[in-house]
Amino acid sequence: MKKLLLASFFLSALFVKPVFAQDEVTNDELYKYAVVQETLSLFQSELSAQVTEYVEAQDPEIKNRYNELAGGEAPANDAEKTFIDAVNNMKSERTSEFTDAYKTLIKRVLGAKSYSKVKKAVANDSDVKQRFSGIVQAMHAAKEEASVSAGQ
Repeated sequence: MKKLLLASFFLSALFVKPVFAQDEVTNDELYKYAVVQETLSLFQSELSAQVTEYVEAQDPEIKNRYNELAGGEAPANDAEKTFIDAVNNMKSERTSEFTDAYKTLIKRVLGAKSYSKVKKAVANDSDVKQRFSGIVQAMHAAKEEASVSAGQ
């Protein structure tokens, strides 16, 4: 009986190790995940710039109250309500467009299953998170170097 128990323990250990190996996140997967995350970051920056540009083009009375109005901290007149609705609609439309593109990017670059695996690993595994941070830093350094060499 002890031999059977010992043999089953060793056999289960043989089968468990490959499962862990499958869950290992490769540098290639981390790089692809970083590309996807940088794309998300760029979208957020672009949307913020578009909202800022739109707000800056408004009448100074409305423009100066934007933060109060957007946060619902102040009562708004009809013109201000229309303005806030327009900003919210712009955000919603752009976010919807990007969400579709983002999902397609994930599927094409990394695959939904790998994306989930890497996202979870980056959030929960400090070693993977550190490797991911190194890849992101290298991407930023390469971007900066390219900007400098292009004279920007």
